[in-house]
Amino acid sequence: MPPQLPEISRAELLRRLAVGGGAAVTILTPNSRLARALQRDFDAAQHRAGLAAWETADILPFGAFVARLWEDALYSPRGASTPLLLTLAQEQAAWDEAVRAGHVHEPVFSAPAAASQAREAWHLAHAWRLDARRFGPPSEDLAAWLDWSARYERATRDRGQTDTARLPDVVAKGLDLGSRRPVAVALAGFDILTPQARDFLDTLAASGCALMRVAAPCAGGSVARVQLTQHEDEVEAAAAWARARLAAAPVGGRAPRIGVVVPDLARSRARVHRAFAAAMRPRHALEGDGDPLPFNISLGTPLSSYPLVGDALLVLALAGTAIAFEQASRLVRSPFIGGAETEMEVRARLDVRLRERSAPAIGLDQLIRLAAASRGARASLLLDRLAMLRDARKAARSGAKGASDWAMFFSDVLKAAGFPGERTLDSTEHQALERWNALLAEFGGLERVTGKMAFPDACGRLARMAREAIFQPEAPEVPVQVLGVLESAGLEFDHLWVMGLTDEDWPLPARPNPFLPVRAQRAAGIPQADPGSSLELDRVITAGWMGAAAEVVFSHARLREESELAPSPLIASVARVPLASLGVAMLPLLRDAIRRAGHIQSLDDARAPAITSPAQRGGTSLFRDQAACPFRGYAHRRVGSKPLETPRFGLDPRDRGNLLHEMLAEVWKALKSRDGLVAASPQELGQVLEGSARAAIDKVKQKRADVLSGRFERLEQARLVRLTHEWLAVERGRPDFEVVAIEDKRPVTFGGVTIEARLDRMDLLARGRAIIDYKTGACATSDWFGDRPNEPQLPMYALAPGIDVAVVAFGRVKAGEMEFKGVGREEDLMPGVKLITKDQSRPAKQYRDWPALLEKWRVELDAIGRGYAEGDARVDPKRGPMTCENCDQHVFCRIAEKGGFGVGKGGDDE
Repeated sequence: MPPQLPEISRAELLRRLAVGGGAAVTILTPNSRLARALQRDFDAAQHRAGLAAWETADILPFGAFVARLWEDALYSPRGASTPLLLTLAQEQAAWDEAVRAGHVHEPVFSAPAAASQAREAWHLAHAWRLDARRFGPPSEDLAAWLDWSARYERATRDRGQTDTARLPDVVAKGLDLGSRRPVAVALAGFDILTPQARDFLDTLAASGCALMRVAAPCAGGSVARVQLTQHEDEVEAAAAWARARLAAAPVGGRAPRIGVVVPDLARSRARVHRAFAAAMRPRHALEGDGDPLPFNISLGTPLSSYPLVGDALLVLALAGTAIAFEQASRLVRSPFIGGAETEMEVRARLDVRLRERSAPAIGLDQLIRLAAASRGARASLLLDRLAMLRDARKAARSGAKGASDWAMFFSDVLKAAGFPGERTLDSTEHQALERWNALLAEFGGLERVTGKMAFPDACGRLARMAREAIFQPEAPEVPVQVLGVLESAGLEFDHLWVMGLTDEDWPLPARPNPFLPVRAQRAAGIPQADPGSSLELDRVITAGWMGAAAEVVFSHARLREESELAPSPLIASVARVPLASLGVAMLPLLRDAIRRAGHIQSLDDARAPAITSPAQRGGTSLFRDQAACPFRGYAHRRVGSKPLETPRFGLDPRDRGNLLHEMLAEVWKALKSRDGLVAASPQELGQVLEGSARAAIDKVKQKRADVLSGRFERLEQARLVRLTHEWLAVERGRPDFEVVAIEDKRPVTFGGVTIEARLDRMDLLARGRAIIDYKTGACATSDWFGDRPNEPQLPMYALAPGIDVAVVAFGRVKAGEMEFKGVGREEDLMPGVKLITKDQSRPAKQYRDWPALLEKWRVELDAIGRGYAEGDARVDPKRGPMTCENCDQHVFCRIAEKGGFGVGKGGDDE
């Protein structure tokens, strides 16, 4: 700030405005927030004076003032020679073009990021009159920036354009204020003025305008320092302090002006919002959106982070190439797609079905195909919208277009998708929609600085603009303002809390621009170019805070993870006080208050209502779940609780197992018996295996066509042939048999529950029948024995009426480990099959013969079925944590809340 300017107090300035009219003095500020605060103070003073109407005060940020003068010049007689001003988006796009066209020794890793930093360097160089060439031979970075800058300057000059970095110089060069000439200009809240701004003000003064400065606030109140343990404690303490100051305000009086400054607000915004919402309105988390909260956080968030805008970008991405399934899932469930309210439930069910069949990445055509094929969850309105989107995207494949054409195309695509949906938008969504439409208009304006672009480039640039556009919905005036460091400049409060002032964080660390020489930045006096300049600027800011309120509290944390912290040297001299001396009590969390207010009531939830019909869906897995844990059987079969699938690349073990089952079924349909296997020549057997593999793949492709195609399909077919060929060598070593049933289904009833049992295969032997279940992983006959058998499928089928079962066996089909494992009523019926009396494993010793085994199976299966039928829903895992390890019902059954019971730790049978 030039020291020679006359100083005026804020009160005197407001008085002069009131006497001379709102435009008597133009007040310039460094930011919009201070301009709004001064405008409110002026309006309040006029209202207190008894006025019902008054002229609006001329208060605006410095940049807006310069832009206004440029606009006056543009529409003046000399407008033809006035360069056009680029928007920020156009400026960034022009820098992108310059960086991509530039000559550098090494390729740029990220052109948009490099362009952004190069643009910052351009602004610094003009604001601080910095000539980097004066500091010796250019480094590689500086040489690249000089090349880009020359290209950018030449391109904008040829197009008759300028930018905000050069605008003060452009306006000052031909300054002709005419009727808009301010009588006087007062500068408020400027901790520092750049040389460019000083030159502009000197030109303004030379034209006859009086300049003055507004004295910094000097409340002369108390200043205290508080030490807390962690930064999180600072946030919670500041929230409790702000609530206490609000509560202490007299009823019916003016609400106190409370400020909270958070230096790292950009990183901790979410945490700050949660803490202040919990303190100001503890029930906010339960009530959701209601009355506005009594605080406002100055820093907005990227426009792309708002759901409405994020979903619009996803629609455009889906109109191009494949997107991640999680993004497609979000679109299926989005409330901003046409028909979302009408089909809310069916689209949720469709999402579940898509997760079972989709790949991790999905395109529009695949999404339409899978959504149309989904049984029981057909979202007709969504399919119509997706079909319209498919029709609309044809223009995306017609080559490169200008930005304005792409902006119109994007609008058409979103219209085809029914954007922004059928329900009424709330205030935040409506404002986000307006800002999105404005962003599309800004994108169309890029045509002034960019050439034609392809669809992916256009989409990427629009998405980048949405990420870089910081947006905050308008909200009513509230008493508590949560601010960053720069936003707090020049503001006055009744109470002010500044947090995060540790020796590591304040003064702010130096952040020189990487493209400009540090020596040049230091010589120009750029703040944060080096530790010294950061210290000087932050010393001025700290002094401003001390005079900004009648009560000022500085806070700092003592610990960060395992590191000890000290207070910043800029506040170390301030007297430290305990938090309690400020009249602040830490507020209890809502969850703790709810817990204390609760009354414990014990309910027996181990029994569900009995089933009303013996016929149940679910097959033998119903008995397997009930045997493993009654609650699992209840949750899976009665409630329908199951986890959402996660789309995956390639085939998982379940898919490979299905392929092998289908393959073996096709093989034995062709061979029919051991005689057929032995009689087949190598050529004939090869043809059978190749045909069976193709048939199996075609069947599984109906669900997983995305992964079973091309070279991968050929590799999978070869794997099936190779694996089956190895398995048939084991089958040749068996005594004669005939395959009499494949994938056979029949009803069985146990304990009042009737289900449909499905068998992989049944063979007719010389003395009875063998039932076989294929396994590709580990398997053990012990899974059939004891109480609540782990694998009840074969025992259930063995007890089905009308079947003379002599062998129950697993067929383990695994490369290098091919074998049969089972038990039989006689010896030598099949390789790998033992008499139950000769099985020396501990679980098998309880059975004296084959009839005893069958009887025990019937008793156990009847007990399991009876428990399910009667509603047994106890949390009773058969093998303790081992049963729970791969269970998907932990959240539902809450087993982890049982004392001393750890899920997934393993253990012995109970």
